[in-house]
Amino acid sequence: MTQIAGKTQGKRKTKPVKEIDYSKFNLDLCTKLAGISAASYKGSKVFVHSIRKLDMPEHKYQLVSHENAQAYIIWNDKEVIVSWRGTEPKEWKDITADLKFRKHLGNFGKVHRGFKGYVDKIYPKVEKKIKELTDGKWMKIYVTGHSLGGAAALICTQRLEENYHVSSCYTYGAPRPGGYKFALGFKTPVFRVRNNNDVVTKVPPSFIGYKHVGKLCYIDVDGNLRTGSIGWTTLFKNWIKGQFSRIGDGLRDHAIGEYEKLLQNTKRIHKE
Repeated sequence: MTQIAGKTQGKRKTKPVKEIDYSKFNLDLCTKLAGISAASYKGSKVFVHSIRKLDMPEHKYQLVSHENAQAYIIWNDKEVIVSWRGTEPKEWKDITADLKFRKHLGNFGKVHRGFKGYVDKIYPKVEKKIKELTDGKWMKIYVTGHSLGGAAALICTQRLEENYHVSSCYTYGAPRPGGYKFALGFKTPVFRVRNNNDVVTKVPPSFIGYKHVGKLCYIDVDGNLRTGSIGWTTLFKNWIKGQFSRIGDGLRDHAIGEYEKLLQNTKRIHKE
């Protein structure tokens, strides 16, 4: 059985086909994907040791790369994980991709042109590998990424939805990737993990039409992971505490290593 969900004809509808089930959040999976996102910044010779430490001894992997765009595809006989590499501060092309705020029309709705261009460079190769791996099989597909990689993961997820069932997408410190139609056009459960005052999650600004995608999963200043209903007072109090806890809190909160460490030791607090 192939994993084709059926191509849509003409323009996609403005709303998801069905209500998204956000009860599927899995802390163990969230923590593992954060580890994979962190490993994706490393070269392939080091990457293999990183995923072995994540108790993935049987998984195979392939690095897909062109110019500054990179994604790792990791798989075994049950699952495929696509992990998009995030922003490297020393890579000028990554930085300029982050700064191109003008939106371009994507598969559905308008998306940040820099993020779209990043994905466009290697998406055909990524999809080709997924098609090869899932041919005649039913496999769970997960997409993940940190920072720019998180935005790329979202664009990739929505494109894959055209022909595949994506089990879920987890992003870490992701910026707003596009407009409202783009954000509301997902069928896949997207879990947007934000570490308290992570400055990258605040750009591009919402007042010029950008919107976050998915369900917020918030790591507070004490390292607790808050899911479900998160009130503005909780966010405000933790923002204040974070600002006075250390210099450069917003930038330090963005580090993928900090996301990984906090999730490994977190206590989950869920409110309906």
